[in-house]
Amino acid sequence: MAIDERVIVEAVSGMSLAGNEEGLIPAFGLYLTNHYADFYNRISFGVLGALVRENPELTEDAIALLTEAAHVCAFHTFGGIMVSVEWDALVQPMIDSREDWVRGMVAVVNALGWGRFRVAELVPGERLVATVSDSYEASGYLESYPRADGPRCFLANGGMAGLMNLVYQGDITRRPSLTEELYREVFGHPRSFRSRERLCAAKGDSHCEFIVERMQG
Repeated sequence: MAIDERVIVEAVSGMSLAGNEEGLIPAFGLYLTNHYADFYNRISFGVLGALVRENPELTEDAIALLTEAAHVCAFHTFGGIMVSVEWDALVQPMIDSREDWVRGMVAVVNALGWGRFRVAELVPGERLVATVSDSYEASGYLESYPRADGPRCFLANGGMAGLMNLVYQGDITRRPSLTEELYREVFGHPRSFRSRERLCAAKGDSHCEFIVERMQG
C-alpha cells in the first residue's frame, strides 16, 4: 500500500490536538506546543534582526543558530512521531519502503498546518527536494517586514534536513532511543544531510523549495 496523504491528513486532523492548561498538546508520545505561528515568527525573526543590527558580521552565525534549533526540533518531534503508537496505527500499514517514511512524515506535517509540503524529488539515501506553499514562516515574515534578501524559512529548512537524517542516517525504522548522544552522532556525521532553501516566498518566489543533500565529508 502506498502512502495515502488524504487518509493521513483526515485522521490526524480528526485527532483531539487541543492544548491543556499548560499550553501543551500530548500526542504521538510527546508534547507538542500550542501557540500562534506569529509568536514563533516574531521570536526567530526578532533574534535574527537583533543580531544583525548589533553585529552584521554574525548574520551567518545567527542563521546557523536558528537552523540548529530546527534540527533539534525535527529530531525530537519528527522522530517521536515516527516511533509513536499513532504512527504505528495510521501510517505504518501504508509503508512499503524506507522512502515511504519520508512521504508519511510529510503527510503528517501537512495535517499539522505548517504549510502545504510536497515531495518533488526523492533519491533514496541521497537527496530530497521538497516544496512548500503557504509557508507560515515566509507568510509571517512578509506580514511584518519588507521583501527579504534571502530565505527565511529556518524551521522548515532545518526540519527537512532532520527528516532525511532520521530516515537515512539515524535509521528511525529501527526505533532507536532519541537521545542526545544519538543526535550528536547523526547530525555530527561528516556525511549527514543538510538543507538549503533555494526558493522562498519571503524573497519574492512563488513558493519555497528545499534541497536536502549529504555533506561531502
